[in-house]
Amino acid sequence: MKKKFVIAGLVLGMAVAVSACGAKSETKESTTAAASQEEGTKAAESKEASSEKAEVDIKTGDKPESATITFAQGASGNVLVSIAKAQGYFDAVGLTVNEIPLDDGQLQAVSTGQVDIASNSGTWTPIKMIAAGDDMAIIGGNMLTGCMPVIAKEETEYKGPESFLGKKMAGSVSQYALYHTLEEEGHDVKKEITFVDGMSDADKIQAVLKGEIDYATMGTNMMYQILNTKGIKIVTFCSDETPNYSCCRMVARESWVQKNPTTVKLLNEALIRAQAYFSTHREETVDLMVKQLGANKEYVEAYLLNEHYRINPDTLKNTVMDNYKYMEKVGGIENQDSSVNLEDRIYAQLYKEALDEAQQKWGSENPEFYEEAQKFFTEHNT
Repeated sequence: MKKKFVIAGLVLGMAVAVSACGAKSETKESTTAAASQEEGTKAAESKEASSEKAEVDIKTGDKPESATITFAQGASGNVLVSIAKAQGYFDAVGLTVNEIPLDDGQLQAVSTGQVDIASNSGTWTPIKMIAAGDDMAIIGGNMLTGCMPVIAKEETEYKGPESFLGKKMAGSVSQYALYHTLEEEGHDVKKEITFVDGMSDADKIQAVLKGEIDYATMGTNMMYQILNTKGIKIVTFCSDETPNYSCCRMVARESWVQKNPTTVKLLNEALIRAQAYFSTHREETVDLMVKQLGANKEYVEAYLLNEHYRINPDTLKNTVMDNYKYMEKVGGIENQDSSVNLEDRIYAQLYKEALDEAQQKWGSENPEFYEEAQKFFTEHNT
């Protein structure tokens, strides 16, 4: 019993960053200087340990404009970044990636240059910022779909998104995965669903148990607590309603991308190679993330081993544009800058170059993976 209490406390403490995949408002910045310094030391040690291999590979390919990248690390981290570090994939392309623990305010940190890249802040807010003319671009992805469940009381009968109509929902209209089909069918979801926004995931659970709300959309990082709470059940996942809906995009400043196209390409090469590794070593990555995040193993297993947790660095341009169209319908685009073309800020072609080069360099490590990755790119970007 004591063990469960400790784990639940950890989950509550880490509840913020992954729920950003549900387009949580970005309001606060927090960094841990000691952790950042330790991360930099680890990166330097890793680079030194595999410098010989990296030197050989760099000679056969491009060199980055910026050899060091700062990456915002959310509460669930970015498993592909962790793999690429551990396996020396960044070293092989001449990059050092330093992660800065940052639970909130990731996009603001990108905008101000505190970090170069963030990947745990959903899709809604990056699109909103780009449409408003902010210095922001989408260079890839992190979570293709988060392990994001919708919960209700145990006795609830769920028949699909239509069950949300006329009900009280803890969450917001920003959940494209859950509501876009209702909009396409002619429903006005903002009028036909009562949204209760701004609640923490922990408070959502209590509100469901008390009958104060009917349904609640939860963050990936809450899986352990949900599975260990009596009186509630998971009625669906966001990815059940919309496969490959684009949970979290990988973003950087547009001006930074323009100055560092080769850096972006090489970063994606390493992340693609890491995805190939993840596809055949999923369970092995649990311990890696436990160490990376300082988290409990049961907490990590609850989401990372769930089939709804799907990682992919692909830009997913077509789905991002579908999200944008949905946002227009529900009033999610404000202060739009007419001079900005969203498609121009989605660097799908740069990602494709990375995919082609990664396949050429390392395709023999997992030929089937790279063939599927090429098909996936064509389906979701052309």
